[in-house]
Amino acid sequence: MQRMVRRITVASGAPAPWRRIPLVVAAVCTLTAMSASLAWAAPGDLDPAFGTSGKVTTHFEGVGGAQAVALQADGKIVAVGGTGKPFRFALARYNPHGSLDTTFGGDGKVTTNFVKGYERAYGVAIQPDGKIVAVGQAFGTSFDSNFALARYLPDGTLDTTFGGNGMVTINLTKGDDGATGVAIQPDGKIVVVGTAASPCCPAPGRFALVRYMPNGTLDTTFGGDGKVRTAFVIGDAKNANATGVAIQADGKIVAVGTASCVAVCSRVALARYNTDGTLDTTFGDSGKVMTNLTDGFDEGFAVAIQADGKIVAAGRAGFCCEYTGSFGLVRYDTDGTLDTTFNGNGEVITDFTDGNDSAYGVAIQADGKVVAAGLVGYAGPESSTGFALARYNTDGTLDSAFGADGQVITDVTGELDGAHGVVIQANGKIVAAGMGGRWPDVRFALARYLGS
Repeated sequence: MQRMVRRITVASGAPAPWRRIPLVVAAVCTLTAMSASLAWAAPGDLDPAFGTSGKVTTHFEGVGGAQAVALQADGKIVAVGGTGKPFRFALARYNPHGSLDTTFGGDGKVTTNFVKGYERAYGVAIQPDGKIVAVGQAFGTSFDSNFALARYLPDGTLDTTFGGNGMVTINLTKGDDGATGVAIQPDGKIVVVGTAASPCCPAPGRFALVRYMPNGTLDTTFGGDGKVRTAFVIGDAKNANATGVAIQADGKIVAVGTASCVAVCSRVALARYNTDGTLDTTFGDSGKVMTNLTDGFDEGFAVAIQADGKIVAAGRAGFCCEYTGSFGLVRYDTDGTLDTTFNGNGEVITDFTDGNDSAYGVAIQADGKVVAAGLVGYAGPESSTGFALARYNTDGTLDSAFGADGQVITDVTGELDGAHGVVIQANGKIVAAGMGGRWPDVRFALARYLGS
C-alpha cells in the first residue's frame, strides 16, 4: 500500500456515434485533465511514468534481490545483487523510465560467477567512461570468503582489461571477508570497503579497505600493499564491519559501518583516511568516530557527503531481538564532531512502525535535503515489510511536504519488500531499489517517487 498517494479520477465516457467533438476541444479537455492530475501530484507520490504505477520488479533465477543502485550519466539505472541456485552476481540495467535496457546483456540482465560457491554483489559504481564496477563476496568450497570485484563494459560483457578476465578476488584473512561498498576516485582508482574477519566465533572483524588501479591490480601507494584494516574497540571487544564508502572533494575517503562489543551493544562507526590509506588524525579520535544513538544496538549502513563537506551516515537505531528498530541518521562536521545544527544534537531517530525499521541507503538532493531509504517491518523474522523513505530538511526535521509528514511506505509486491539503496535522478525524482517477494521467488524491486 502506498501511503498518502493523492489521486484524482476524471470521469469520462465515449461520445455517441452522432456526436463529434472538435479536435481543439478534445485537446483542451486532455490538457485540463493532465493539469489536474499534475496539480494533485505531490513529493513522495509514486511516479506513474515509471514502470507500472511507479514500480518495477525483475526476476532472476532463484532467490534474487537488489542490494545497491547507481545512476549512469545518461540516466540509465543499474541495480546489483544476487541470484540463487546457482548463487551469482546479478546486474540489471533499466532505461530512465523503468523498462529493462536490452542493450545490456541482450535482455537487460547479466549474471557472473567467480567460483562454484556463494556469490552476491553488494555495491556498485559507474566509472566516467561508463564501465560498471560491482563488488561483493565470493565463497569457495569452504567457509573462507573473499572480496570479489567484476567490471563490465557498457554492453554488459566483462571487461577483460580488468584483472585479465573482468574479475578480481582477494583474500584478506582466512575468515569471512566480503566487500560491501565501492567508490571511484577522480583518477580512476577504485576504492572498495568491507569486512575482514578472523575465522573464530564470534569473529573479531575490522574495517577493510582495498584500492585498485584501473586495470585491477592492487595500488601499492595505498597502505603499502593496497590494503588497509582498521580496528574499533569498545571495552575489551574488537569487532567492526564497514558497509559504505564515499570520497570527499579533497580525495579523503570516508567509510561507515558498525562497531560492536559482540553481545550487548553496537555503535555507528566512521573512519576517514588520507589518500595514502593512513587514518586522518584531524577526524574524530585519531581518524575514527563512534556514535551511540540509543542504549541498544545502533548500526551504520550508508554514507553521503554534502556539498559543504558535512558527512551524513544512515542506519538503524535501537535494534534488538524483538525485531524492533528505527531509522537512525547522524550528521558530522568535517572534523568528525556531531553537527548540532542537525536536530540540535546531530542525531535523528525516525519511527515508521513498532517493528524493525532500517535505513540502508542515503542520498543528498541538490537543495541539500536528505533522503533515506530502507524497510519497515512488524515484529518477527517473517514480518510484513515495505519500502520506506524519509526526507529531511537541512536542519534534520522531517520534510512535511514529502509523503505523510516526511515519510512514505510502499508495498511493492505484497510480500517481503525492502529498499537497500537510493539515488536521485537529474530531474529530482527519487529511485529506491531493493528486493520484493517471498522465497523462493524474491525479485529485484524498484520504485520511483516524485521529488520536487
